[in-house]
Amino acid sequence: MPTNWVVTTAAERIALNDAKQGETTFTVTNPGTRADRVVFEPVPGEGADPGWFTVDEPQRRVAPAASVSFLVKAHVPDTARPGTYELQGRVYSADSAPEESSVLSNRVVFEIAAPPAPQQRKIPWWIIAIAAALVLITAVTLTLVFTLGGGSTSEEAKPQPSPSASGPVTVPDLARLNETQAVFALKQAGLTPGTIRHRNDPAHAESVLEQTVAPNTTVEKGTQVGLVIAVKLSPPTQKTAQNAQIKMQTGKLEWEQTEPYVTAWTIQVSPIVCTLVATATVGSSVCLPASIVAARTDAKSYTPSLRPAAFAAGIAALNFNGQFQWNVAAVDDFGNVGPYSAVLTAQMVA
Repeated sequence: MPTNWVVTTAAERIALNDAKQGETTFTVTNPGTRADRVVFEPVPGEGADPGWFTVDEPQRRVAPAASVSFLVKAHVPDTARPGTYELQGRVYSADSAPEESSVLSNRVVFEIAAPPAPQQRKIPWWIIAIAAALVLITAVTLTLVFTLGGGSTSEEAKPQPSPSASGPVTVPDLARLNETQAVFALKQAGLTPGTIRHRNDPAHAESVLEQTVAPNTTVEKGTQVGLVIAVKLSPPTQKTAQNAQIKMQTGKLEWEQTEPYVTAWTIQVSPIVCTLVATATVGSSVCLPASIVAARTDAKSYTPSLRPAAFAAGIAALNFNGQFQWNVAAVDDFGNVGPYSAVLTAQMVA
């Protein structure tokens, strides 16, 4: 069975230096239960050339529930046209057909700046002085003519008000654009990007799902237009290690999230309880996870509120020795829950 790889980006943009060089990192996670070899390759967007990018060690072995990072270096030639370009990372298993396990990352944007304008030739100071003197003489002459000669300006010569900064504009159709392109299109049309919300919708990821003002509507310049962007949430990366000890009331479970716009998470905690099963001759202890306690948090950490519990049972008493399991998932702006992280075990101590 091919591995369901997870690939995430370290940043949304690649910053190119004056030599048009830059770099970014893609992280690939193996969520499966067996080791596999992964192949990473850069996928340039429209207008970009694959020869602009290099990857150190594009094929790696990844252990179960482990991650590896691929450093992608960009070197754009001077002949490249200025503009905005995109890059994605594609990963697949080395030992199976690429189409069976191929996964694309989110898009990373980079800008190729236009070359600086040629430096204008400086005008000698004496030419500037003569021009200033001529302007001053002309101004004094006109003042004397109108003041002493009793002349008056015509209606056409009166100063006219500058054109208003407001006015009707047409709202563009933003469907199928990504977030960066949609914001740029709104500003180009004289509109203001409003609230941007994200919805977990992997089938349409990186595209506009909704806009608060319908396309082709005529509105005032500067009107705010909100957006709903489809995204593909990734499982959080757990910072608290397997079998970690968590102090009661102060200890925290911690994680990281690749997507910077995620601000809420759902965490599941399940205490492991044991029961003594007695027979006619011997007794044995069986320990299993109890019911899941789910909680929502707006921070990348959570303090479990588990307490030792006793249960009345038909065969024997259940007891909780502080051991529990936990995992966590991101929640989008609409309350939809993304994929959960791996289930880890922890021990609560006093």
